[in-house]
Amino acid sequence: MIAVVAKALNPITIIFLASTMLACGLSLTVRQIFAPFRNVRLAIAAALLNFLVVPFIAIAASRLWGLEESLRYALVLLSMTAAAEVTPKLTSSAKGDMGLSVGFLALSLGVAVVYLPMMLSVLLPDAHVDTGRLLVKLSLTLALPMILGLFVKARWNTFADRLVHYVHKISSVSMLLLVASLAILYFGDFLQLLGSGSIGAAVIFIVVSFIAGYLLGWPERGDRVAFGFAAAARNVGMAVMVASGTFADRPQVVVMIILTVVLTLIVLLPLSLILGRRASPQEIAAQ
Repeated sequence: MIAVVAKALNPITIIFLASTMLACGLSLTVRQIFAPFRNVRLAIAAALLNFLVVPFIAIAASRLWGLEESLRYALVLLSMTAAAEVTPKLTSSAKGDMGLSVGFLALSLGVAVVYLPMMLSVLLPDAHVDTGRLLVKLSLTLALPMILGLFVKARWNTFADRLVHYVHKISSVSMLLLVASLAILYFGDFLQLLGSGSIGAAVIFIVVSFIAGYLLGWPERGDRVAFGFAAAARNVGMAVMVASGTFADRPQVVVMIILTVVLTLIVLLPLSLILGRRASPQEIAAQ
């Protein structure tokens, strides 16, 4: 059973990422993706947050809690991925700016294809990363499906609107399969991380990342909420795909990534509901 799940993990991850990116392309136009970032301040804040501030929060948290090398690699790798697919849902529950959240997600996914391979060797100099091979893999898995989706949306809008419902179902099912597979494979390893400082470092990373995003999205409430969740919730599929290929000899890297994602949901889901209940009608109308 375990052997079958282990063999299926990589294909499931690829299907999840490709279907998510295809759905993103089928749902949006290029104009819709870039529209929120015509505001120069927002564009600069988003870039700094996603590709500079969040990774350095991960480095600081891992150093503060004295994480061993593999666990530190995991937290930093996860921080360098794009925003998670769940961020628009969290933003919606918190009554934040959905348009900005979707745009942030799409752009961060696209940029991460190039950014992640380049920065891995900078932020994790001790890790041996085949940058060229990783770039090709991310391009085929992420960039190509999104470009294909955008092309279909631009040429055959009605067909794209029909197709995206089925692609979303594939993405949802593959996400559930991915989470179930990882839980089966690594549940015992989660228990071994107790006492390693991993839980404390992960929670600090999540909370401080949300606060940083919330502050950088100032002054509009909708922008602050969207930025906060985009910063704190990172892309598990992308991180697992990179970790399984780059750190195949360090199983704790994947374990730490999954543990952090589980803690992310535990922290952010209740927070989104609390923020949604506290939002005033005036704040929602102003978005």
